[in-house]
Amino acid sequence: MKEESKTKEQLIKELGELRQRVTALEASKSQMRRDEEIVRIFRTSTPIGLFIVQDGKFKFVNEYFRSVTAGSPNELINTDSMNLVHPDDRETVRENAIKMLKGEGYSPYKYRILSKDGKIRWLLEGVVSIRYQGKRAVLGHSMDVTERELAQAKLEEAYEKEHRLRHELEAEVQRRVEFTRALVHELKTPLTPIMSSSDLLVSGIREEPWLSVAQNIQRGAINLNRRIGELLDLARGEIGMLRLNPKHVDVSQLLSQVGNEMSVVASSNGLSLKVELSPSLPMVWADEDRLRQIVQNLLINATKFTPEGGTIFLRARTENNAFVVEVKDTGRGIPTEEQRRLFQPYYRQLSDREHLSGLGLGLALCKNLVQLHGGKIWVQSQEGKGATFAFSIPISPLGHQAGITT
Repeated sequence: MKEESKTKEQLIKELGELRQRVTALEASKSQMRRDEEIVRIFRTSTPIGLFIVQDGKFKFVNEYFRSVTAGSPNELINTDSMNLVHPDDRETVRENAIKMLKGEGYSPYKYRILSKDGKIRWLLEGVVSIRYQGKRAVLGHSMDVTERELAQAKLEEAYEKEHRLRHELEAEVQRRVEFTRALVHELKTPLTPIMSSSDLLVSGIREEPWLSVAQNIQRGAINLNRRIGELLDLARGEIGMLRLNPKHVDVSQLLSQVGNEMSVVASSNGLSLKVELSPSLPMVWADEDRLRQIVQNLLINATKFTPEGGTIFLRARTENNAFVVEVKDTGRGIPTEEQRRLFQPYYRQLSDREHLSGLGLGLALCKNLVQLHGGKIWVQSQEGKGATFAFSIPISPLGHQAGITT
């Protein structure tokens, strides 16, 4: 719009200058001298289309206007000027000419022409009233803006396509969220009595092998409930309904508790878990339950990919007013090409899809929760040298990001 405004101002200025020169010539005594001088002015003018229309017909066109219309001067002279204008734009051109002749003022306007070679071109045109050969005429001053109009049309088409695709994507996300919520409800309903019954069985049975059977049922129900919760949380995150309840959290105590709990899980898988925390970790502004969930998911992920006899490290420190947590394992590592996709929902490493359980939601959910805290999450790994998953969140409540509510 700024460029077009500048072009219009340029047209108005040059039209004014040309009109003054033509008016001055009209005062000359010699008709032949006047006409020759007008033609000379137009011939030597800037490379902008110039024409004179009198009684609706072309009386003069310069070389530039001729090249735009792809016709010769002889073909245009004494022909109806409206024949050149696209039928859909003739009314616009006619209305502007009438306004100018009535002295109502004018503003440069755009319209299409049909060139001799059959192509449609866009002109930005301004007109003023002059006297030519003793009679009233219209002096036109035009610029070819076809390329700009085509570029604008392509840009608008791209915007429209992007808008349509975004709308379709939003609709697809909404359909998936609705399906997920319905699925969660259908799974939660029968799972609730299973969990209650398994708890009752474990607490009431003392004899083997029935105790082990009851414990297996209980563990399965707990894992299924956890997976359903992850699925629901992920769906909430996709539509911006996942919210945090932050407060000041003693992260030393929280990580020690999580470490003790997960040590049992690691030990049952033939692994050792070492908790290495920096002394005097500060209180951190965070959602305690969600922070616990992030760390647990990273530790559970590490136990899946660390072979028996390996070690998992849980570390924490402060760095640049941020709280940083690292979970390092001694597994086989992650190929570089797979690392960038690890935090995508439902993604699993190709080599692990057949023998590891889960939907691949844990890391995606961790990413959502970390970002809601205003932080970031990443992975560092080399094949054969294990992997380190880490995240950082602001220590101070001043680091809030949108999505945290008090």
